[in-house]
Order: sequence, then structure tokens, then C-alpha cells
Amino acid sequence: MPVQVFCSKCGHQVAVAIPSPLLESPGQSSTSQAVASSAAFQRPARVAQHLNTLGILWIVYSVLRLIPGVAMLVFGSSHFPFLVAPFPWAMRGFLGPLVSVLGMVVLGFAIAGIIAGWGLMSHAPWARMLAIVIGCLYLIHIPFGTALGAYTLWVLTPAESASEYQHLAGA
Repeated sequence: MPVQVFCSKCGHQVAVAIPSPLLESPGQSSTSQAVASSAAFQRPARVAQHLNTLGILWIVYSVLRLIPGVAMLVFGSSHFPFLVAPFPWAMRGFLGPLVSVLGMVVLGFAIAGIIAGWGLMSHAPWARMLAIVIGCLYLIHIPFGTALGAYTLWVLTPAESASEYQHLAGA
């Protein structure tokens, strides 16, 4: 029975050890040897398996969120000159800064998501908490933000995830 060996930092399979019946001690069966070997090399936990995927998803989703943020900044600063029926000056004077501020908020969250994704991939100690906070805020962005936020919370919030992430960050 082959025993899989995993990297304790990234969770990828490193090697497959195949116990040989020729190396058994007289009182030990091959199954007990395999169980003893598998106890020494446990399968990586949830955080180690999903951390790189989670980091990549945060970066990709946040880069896509940069597009509407930049568009809102451009449209807000131009005071909507492209409209066929222009708004009165008072309305343009109100909507322009409002759209610009919303664009800055969207850009801020997108940049924070990119930083969180990069931090998760590099196992930075602060990235877990940043990803949890942004994941909670993104739960209202249906459908992709909700899926990413739920996945983030599923991977990073259980108590055993905190100790495993600290172990990965310290390694």
C-alpha cells in the first residue's frame, strides 16, 4: 500500500513511499507498517490544500474589480460630458464627486484584495485576518464575491485553521 508524502508548507505531494514486505520486522505486517508510515506523514489539512488557490482567486477577482473602479473615477472626474441630454450643472456637480468617491472605494477594496491574495500565497502572518475581513465584506457582491467570501471563510475561519496558518506562516 503506497503512502503519500506531502510538503508541510504548500501541501503538494512530494513523494510516494511504497513499503516493502522484505523490510518488515518479524512481528510486523505490511499493513501495520503502512499505517505507521502514514501516521508520520499525514495528509495536509484544509488550509495548506486551499491557500494558493484562495490567493490566486483573490488576485484575479480583485484585478477584475479594478476595471469598474477606474471607470468610475474617469466618469466621475469628467462630469458626464458625453450624455446627449446633459444634466443640469447642480446635478453634475453632485454626481461627479459621488461617482469619483465610489470609484475610489471600489479601487481601495480591489487593491486590498490583491494585497490579501499576495499575502496568502506568501504565507504572511497578517494576510489571514485581512482576507477574512474582506471576505466578509464581499459576501454582498453576488454572485462571485459571495462565492469567494464564503470560500475564504470556509478555509480560514475555523479555530484549527488559525493554528495551521500560524504554523505555515512561521515555516
